[in-house]
Amino acid sequence: MSGGGGQVYPLHGNQLEAADPEDNVWLSASAGTGKTQVLSARVLRLLLREDVAPSQILCLTFTKAGAAEMANRINAVLARWVRLPAGTLAKELGYLGADFSPATQERARSLFASVLDCPGGGLRIDTIHAFAQFLIGSFPEEADLAPGTRVMDDRSRDLLAREVLTDLIESGEAAQDIRLLDAIKLFTTRKEPGALQKWLMRAADAHEMWHGAGAWLSPMDARVRQMLGMPADADAEWALEPLHPDIFPDDHVLAMMPALTAWGTATSDKCLAFMREWLELDASARVTAVAGFRKTLLKADGTPSLMLKKPRESDPDFAENQEIIAAAIEEVTTRQNLLVTAEMVTAALEIGRAFALRWEARKAREGLLDFADLIRKAADLLGNAEAADWIRYKLDRHFDHVLIDEAQDTNQSQWDIVFALIDDFFSGEGARGDKLRTIFTVGDYKQAIFGFQGTSPENFARAKIKVETRILQARDGIRTARINRREPVWRDLDLGQSFRTANVVLEFVNRMIAALGFGTFGLDEAPSDHVGDDRPGLVTLWPLVAPKQGEVGEDDDDDAGGDSNERDWLPRHDTLLADTIAQQVQRWLSPGGEPFVLEKGGRRRAQAGDIMVLVRQRKELALQIVAKLYARGVPVAGVDRLRLGAPLAVKDMLAALRFAAQPLDDLSLANLLASPLI
Repeated sequence: MSGGGGQVYPLHGNQLEAADPEDNVWLSASAGTGKTQVLSARVLRLLLREDVAPSQILCLTFTKAGAAEMANRINAVLARWVRLPAGTLAKELGYLGADFSPATQERARSLFASVLDCPGGGLRIDTIHAFAQFLIGSFPEEADLAPGTRVMDDRSRDLLAREVLTDLIESGEAAQDIRLLDAIKLFTTRKEPGALQKWLMRAADAHEMWHGAGAWLSPMDARVRQMLGMPADADAEWALEPLHPDIFPDDHVLAMMPALTAWGTATSDKCLAFMREWLELDASARVTAVAGFRKTLLKADGTPSLMLKKPRESDPDFAENQEIIAAAIEEVTTRQNLLVTAEMVTAALEIGRAFALRWEARKAREGLLDFADLIRKAADLLGNAEAADWIRYKLDRHFDHVLIDEAQDTNQSQWDIVFALIDDFFSGEGARGDKLRTIFTVGDYKQAIFGFQGTSPENFARAKIKVETRILQARDGIRTARINRREPVWRDLDLGQSFRTANVVLEFVNRMIAALGFGTFGLDEAPSDHVGDDRPGLVTLWPLVAPKQGEVGEDDDDDAGGDSNERDWLPRHDTLLADTIAQQVQRWLSPGGEPFVLEKGGRRRAQAGDIMVLVRQRKELALQIVAKLYARGVPVAGVDRLRLGAPLAVKDMLAALRFAAQPLDDLSLANLLASPLI
């Protein structure tokens, strides 16, 4: 739709239909299909209408970068339109599917000033967190905010979390809270060092788990066991119960003995000796003796031994009896694992609840809010507060057109805010009667990657069904009542044409969705196929990389361009993978390499800009790949996000500075003493 300098380009097919400001649209759009262009075009089409004021439009995005990009695009177009020649302006309005009459052109030239004069200094294009902050800031009394309440940034949140955790441990030691201290010990000894704080912050955000009906209260042991499908009083004896003579399938052990006796080999004699001994043992003795099955009738992994070929052939029930015995023993292992799991889950929930309650109290005492608080308070304000109807009415007079970008990344609490905003759009008279009111959402079920924040393809699908149902019910109600009112229009559209990705790649995506099943993605029907550019592409699975015998812990080879004295700072297989990738990229870029990139009917060698390396997470492996590429002289842009505080050298310096500023900070002192600086 628009490029550098705010120039407008034509929309095509479903892009043009989705930009129609009179329709309610649910748009499914993959990366590279022009969804941001469509979203910007729809805002421009709304602004071009005489009956829509800039203050009536609300755009919600998932990231600050997305909000800034959209605002910049729209403002650049509006600023350009002010002095654009009439012929060119008419052409660009036509590209958007808008009327290009002189009156519309005159309005287009005035939009830049109208937007600047809009309350707040422009269009309301916010992240959903920023909008929630605006909302509760507009109604502080209804949101039960104390004067001076402020929102924490990431750094303040991290520091406060450390203080609350320290306070939690110190108070637990002072009160000799064995349950809490044991839970912390169990968690920290079973998990990696940074796992505790990550878990505690997740627990702090799970407000509904610790408050209201169904809240988790200490002690939690019995409830956790029931949740995992165990009796509330399950213990070690319960786990060993399947071995009891009254429960264990001893009759199947007896049934196998004739076939083994007839076989008459040393192996059968060994089995028979153990089986006779087993049948004589009481419940307590069987606990230690059960391992004997894994050396006779069963293999070491607990599956039936195929070495007993003759008995399996002579007795048609022999193999089934082996399976039954294996299942009985596996049941003991399963129960023991369930008990261990229950212990770990209980420990996590106990410390999670204790931390969350202290976290809430500390924030309330100091007048602090975090991002989760913003969403929760905004959702409560619109949905549960006594003044909710009044607040919705006031907002009703502001927002008649709600547009949501990256809708697949919206969790349930955030959808609650959206549903409250559009509550009166399609029911009753609302605050605007027959006024045009619309909702537009764009998202991609395949990109719902923030499951740890409560997002999911299922959430995306449920939200779609809810919005569609409301709109269709409103339409049917108007038709039934035969009243002269505007009928809301519902459009379910898809942008399947990607302008960024090769067709080969998207065909692979189509095959994977078909193989996994559309239900896996939270869809109730198969999606349309994705179509890409007709140009070369490749999807390949890198083979498993493993160190050879004796390689673990060795330095990288000198021919990889590294220092022979360097120490690996990743597991050896990750180091090898990084170097293998660097070697492959170097071969692609080599002057002597075979040209394989098609361009304007010809072929050329690959360039650094042709290659992108995708990793699951921006962690040490990504940095190692960059380091290996640098070592081989390959031009590399690096990772797309830089954490200045991540390198160990920076952490050591920060620890020294913190200790210098606060000499009583024992944790900073410990970090400093363990660093190369001391």
